[in-house]
Amino acid sequence: MASSSDNQQSKSKSKSTDSQPLPPPSAAHNPAPIYPPPTMGYPPAPHPGYPPAPGAYPPYNGYAYAQAPPAAYYHNSPQNYAVEPFHASFIRGIVTALIILVVLMMLTSIITWIILRPEIPTFRVDTLGVTNFNISKSNYSGNWNATLVVQNPNKKLNLTFKRIQGFVGYKDNTLAMSFADPFFLAVERTNLMRVRWTSSSPDDPGNWEETEEKLGKEKATRKVSFNLRFFVWTTFQSGSWWTRHVILRVFCDDLKIDFGTPNSVNGSFSAHGHHMHCAVLM
Repeated sequence: MASSSDNQQSKSKSKSTDSQPLPPPSAAHNPAPIYPPPTMGYPPAPHPGYPPAPGAYPPYNGYAYAQAPPAAYYHNSPQNYAVEPFHASFIRGIVTALIILVVLMMLTSIITWIILRPEIPTFRVDTLGVTNFNISKSNYSGNWNATLVVQNPNKKLNLTFKRIQGFVGYKDNTLAMSFADPFFLAVERTNLMRVRWTSSSPDDPGNWEETEEKLGKEKATRKVSFNLRFFVWTTFQSGSWWTRHVILRVFCDDLKIDFGTPNSVNGSFSAHGHHMHCAVLM
């Protein structure tokens, strides 16, 4: 009997012991966690849940050593460079060369003008006459003779008149055309240019009837105004280092021929002692 009671008591103690809660573990009884050793060459990573050790540096996202980062670290994106088309560069080069050429030509012309100071020659009518001048409803005739004084005002440039084409006109009608002899004119020199024309028929028969009527009325006053036109192919030259070719246009307007009487067929230029200067254009 005694043994049975003892057994009951021991069972009751064990139940009471099992039902009581266990005390919380203390730091002294907790075993130290075991972690794998750090990789060679890298600092140990901090463990989650624990603050960094005193005196330790904060974690760094980059790489603390000179070892190259993995390939994924680099962002090797292709860079797009704007390549200039070849034709655009070629056109730009041509335009630049043309601009430089124009500037050089302008500078050359300015320097030449400063050094040589080229001047246009002067022309003035000295004499002008007509013989056997007849007009009718269908045609006209006449022999013309003119003498012009040509002067070279340049001090450093010689002039050569290689071709001289002259016209005799009345109003807008051309009465005669001829060529004068070429000649050379040295610096600050003067020369006489003689021209002869022979007229036999109008250049525009359809317009001549009206012109003939006006010319007949003006001739009845014994004085008729004619004009001379010249195209002169001229060369300006200074030694052998500078030469320039130009075409001069000479206009001698309102040259009054005095016939003396309305029925006269011969007339001459009356300048009343004044020479008629002509306009010269290049």
